[in-house]
Amino acid sequence: MKKINLLFSLMFAAVVLQAQTVNVTLKVDMTGLTVSTDSVHVVGSFNGWNPTANVLTQEGTTNIYSCILAVKPSGDVEYKFMNGNAWGKEESAPMSCTTGNSHNRIVTSGIVDIVVPAVLFNQCPTSVPVKNISFFVDMEGLTVDTSSVHVAGNFNGWNPSFTKLTLYSGTVYKATYPVLASITKLEYKYVNGSSWGKDETAQGAPCADATSHNRLYTMPAGDGSVKNYKFNTCTETQINVGVKNAESAFNFEVFPTISSDYINVKFESANKNEIQFNVYSISGVLVSSETMNRTESNFVKRVSVAEFSKGVYLLEVANNGSKSVKRFIVN
Repeated sequence: MKKINLLFSLMFAAVVLQAQTVNVTLKVDMTGLTVSTDSVHVVGSFNGWNPTANVLTQEGTTNIYSCILAVKPSGDVEYKFMNGNAWGKEESAPMSCTTGNSHNRIVTSGIVDIVVPAVLFNQCPTSVPVKNISFFVDMEGLTVDTSSVHVAGNFNGWNPSFTKLTLYSGTVYKATYPVLASITKLEYKYVNGSSWGKDETAQGAPCADATSHNRLYTMPAGDGSVKNYKFNTCTETQINVGVKNAESAFNFEVFPTISSDYINVKFESANKNEIQFNVYSISGVLVSSETMNRTESNFVKRVSVAEFSKGVYLLEVANNGSKSVKRFIVN
């Protein structure tokens, strides 16, 4: 009887353990490359960034290599592929499909197994889905750092100087950032400045994790906005939009989002005030700026990008006190 009970206990423990992980299949296409004699590996948050821990297996006679990872459900999987098994052999994919300056690929695991479509080594897919997420924080009662307020999170490689917020209304600061759609659970915290040590430590529920103090946000089906909390607290405040900001509301679209010569900006607003176009590199460097006086509230403007280097850029449009940002790629 004891042996039966022990066997049952072990089987039950195995079932519980299995339920605590899900499988994530990662694939990379090595077309056009000479594969290392040490094979292809993947390094990431799941193996302590150990370059020898996870080897990928070639799928038949194709150029696709893959591996299956057992990871925690609903958690971030950050990773890079390696043509070999040592640092210096890793890819550095463009920022359009990676996080911040780290160039890490990222996907959030679910509660069921998932297969991530194969990508070319060191490259991004032709289309990279993003969701524009607006961040708000109320700095009431605080002296704001001369470098302004920033937000760091899993969407930008936890870089405290990467995503800057600007004054939106009263004491509320705002930034809109194109977040990779492969991230389904947003983790972030605000920084009164642009360096670690100036970050908040919001305490627990309902707005932050009790251990990491990271604020949490479940990504919506489309674009979205996080709740407006006071810096370093879980006290939610209302944004006093007022008449001025209601008149400032506008929408704009960028097409095509991947181009080598020009992009079109479709702009719609309720006013005819001047509009400013600022183009930034993905690292935040201002590349070009143009102010336009207009007589029409709705129009389409062509912006030349032929002189830009290949890479990812952010187009910031400012009109009547409001700002919004969208991402585009120069190839």
